[in-house]
Amino acid sequence: MLKIVVVEDEEFVRKGIVLTVDWAALGCVIAGEAADGKAGLELIRQVKPDIIIIDIKMPYTTGTEVLTQLRQEGTQATAGALTAYSDLIYARQAVALGAV
Repeated sequence: MLKIVVVEDEEFVRKGIVLTVDWAALGCVIAGEAADGKAGLELIRQVKPDIIIIDIKMPYTTGTEVLTQLRQEGTQATAGALTAYSDLIYARQAVALGAV
């Protein structure tokens, strides 16, 4: 099973991702979730997931800052970035860090 961590500050969105997908049918398990970038970074370091689903703009630490730190530490997990912002500068930064 692939381990997934979801980092999203909006609880409704985070729970939607966690609860509306049949992760087991996809060979995955939700290994943890966090409500901000700082907590997400710590969780990812502990869990060492295969896949990270992360919001780009969050309190304390942005998703791109989290991905930058993780890449500098050698984390190779696949990352999927989420954003509701029309300004795509954050999305471009995430893609540059290997997110999809």
